[in-house]
Amino acid sequence: MTVRSSVIGLLSLLLAGCATGQAASQLPRLSILLPANTPSDKFEVRYSLYGSFGANGGYISPTPDSRVVKIPLSVDGKMANEIKLFAWAPGCQFATYDLSVHESDLQELYTCNPLSTVTMHGQIADKSLLQEGSSEIRVDYFAGWACEFFGLSDCMVPQISLGTVTAEADGRFEIELPDFAQDPASSDSKFPSTFQFALRKVKTWNLIAFLEPELKVRSGGGGLRPASSYAEPVIFSARKTN
Repeated sequence: MTVRSSVIGLLSLLLAGCATGQAASQLPRLSILLPANTPSDKFEVRYSLYGSFGANGGYISPTPDSRVVKIPLSVDGKMANEIKLFAWAPGCQFATYDLSVHESDLQELYTCNPLSTVTMHGQIADKSLLQEGSSEIRVDYFAGWACEFFGLSDCMVPQISLGTVTAEADGRFEIELPDFAQDPASSDSKFPSTFQFALRKVKTWNLIAFLEPELKVRSGGGGLRPASSYAEPVIFSARKTN
């Protein structure tokens, strides 16, 4: 092979790569615009695309200080024909979208419908768990309703972190939880949602124990059932593993 042939071949590969990159960048996207009063660092979007490729979804959040979330409307170059997604920000209800996809960009403005919070006073029954050293309680929300929304009989339940709280030496703690019992997306579903409490080390995040609430407020998955009020205090015990 001559030097000229090698150069021509290399240029052809580079041009083909550029063309592929340009084609990918020109594929339609959905842009979710955030109002100025919506904190971008706490904004979350979970979506699922539907098309000849089946169903394909993911999680996306804005880059710091960004006011827009951009979601591709294709999978491996194949256009979707529908997208479903939900968006959430602290202090708001879940916003759900079900959109038809065409050969052009889409744009939606996110609107926060306010959602109140519930003060939950908890009590860890076994205080010896707190003698493991410096610890904290991580609280997550598992959106079981999302599987029904996405039309998936078997899906990985979306998990949203709600933050951490520190228990007192006697096991008492307090946290403000979103009142998802009043959120139509969450409360109208036959698939239960739940709050999960995990006691962990502060520095290493090593799990000490999952905390299970007393039976009267316990969900089917062993977490705390969303409610608009809780009796004080809610007693939590270390979840048994067998």
